[in-house]
Amino acid sequence: MPTFESNNFEKSILSPHSAGEVYVCDDKVVLPDTIVTDDIVKMGHLPADCMPIDLIIRTEELDSNATDTLRFTVGLLNDAGDDLVSGSELLVGAQAEAVKTIRGDGAGFLSITRDKVNDRILAIKVTATAATAVSGTIRAAMIYRASDYGA
Repeated sequence: MPTFESNNFEKSILSPHSAGEVYVCDDKVVLPDTIVTDDIVKMGHLPADCMPIDLIIRTEELDSNATDTLRFTVGLLNDAGDDLVSGSELLVGAQAEAVKTIRGDGAGFLSITRDKVNDRILAIKVTATAATAVSGTIRAAMIYRASDYGA
């Protein structure tokens, strides 16, 4: 299973310094036409003691078939790095068709638990393979805040 990383994945992680601050993890990745079901894309980081408050995904077309079959889910990567943490899904069953903006709407916004110690990884998991995959870009902007502010 290939794992892909965004343009900023290896950069420093920024944490809010006070309760009212809101930060954005804004990353993009160019995916090859070889992506398949269960591939993982490491997009960015959710710093320790922070909670996501919004997610915006922008995609280019990644499936040129007349009926797009490529689907993906966005959430927090598990410790093994091979799946998303159950209940952390911020977006489920999204489709990368044409140029599109998708807002996070998953239950993960309500069920992600506070982790005071560990940084966590925002990841995309391909859940259904494209009928006719094409190379393209996905950009993810996760907005987050300190957990102390209404965790």
